Amino acid sequence: MEKLIDEFKEIVGEQHFSSFLALLKEIGPDAPTQRISVVIASILRFALNQLPPECEDGSIAQALLKLDEEPTLAQEPSDENEMVFDLVDGLCSEANMINERESARGEDYSIAEKVILEYSAWYNMSGEDY
Repeated sequence: MEKLIDEFKEIVGEQHFSSFLALLKEIGPDAPTQRISVVIASILRFALNQLPPECEDGSIAQALLKLDEEPTLAQEPSDENEMVFDLVDGLCSEANMINERESARGEDYSIAEKVILEYSAWYNMSGEDY
């Protein structure tokens, strides 16, 4: 997980990473999942726009690209999902947020799962005309 965080820092830059982490520490621990997942997906979208033209196989950069290019991957188990899940889990940990949560009905879920769905469906906004 630390490797993923370091790679993510390299993509977005130390200054942006520090700012993102400060934001997540401030608003994240008490934020409802549906709100914080959009914030984290936005951070991942920012990272996507910072990627170099060539990404190394097995990197978080490649995982972000693949989930962006093939949004249906968010619905199925994949190496990319697992890698992004682990990155978000690490970001949650760094920001003193609990990734694994339980719904009012007792069902287990995670912020990371919601982030992956938000990230991959970024431009799929039903009900809005452009």
